[in-house]
Amino acid sequence: MQRIYESERNSRPVLALERSPFYEDLLLTVHDFHFAIWKVSLMEREEPIFRSANTRGSQNTCGAFSPTRPGVIFITKNNGIDIWDFYDQSNKPSIQMNLASQAITYFKFQPRYEGVNAARTQLMAYGDEADGTLNLQEVAVNLRQP
Repeated sequence: MQRIYESERNSRPVLALERSPFYEDLLLTVHDFHFAIWKVSLMEREEPIFRSANTRGSQNTCGAFSPTRPGVIFITKNNGIDIWDFYDQSNKPSIQMNLASQAITYFKFQPRYEGVNAARTQLMAYGDEADGTLNLQEVAVNLRQP
């Protein structure tokens, strides 16, 4: 992973590193003002296969691939969550949720369950260190169904 840090030439380290649950060859790195998607088999290129534009007005804090829908990425910021749906567009977030008064420093999805109720609901948890709050929110149907 040292190569990722060096190639991005940041003054700060990577904030989040996630492997895609669908494609083991894809990695997500979240940086202060952008995120990148890397293909492990192309690491000798020393550049990502996708790099987002820099965010304006807020910093990224962490991020994750959707556990149920390939092509959807959740990027948390100090004022909310940007949801990137690459099936819709790749030049900007498809949805911006401004729902935090403090920087979101924790983000996790409910574990995936198999069986009859598997696709009915999906919960995401997010919280902050400053106030110690933890919020649970249901992911919209269009963002959780494959």
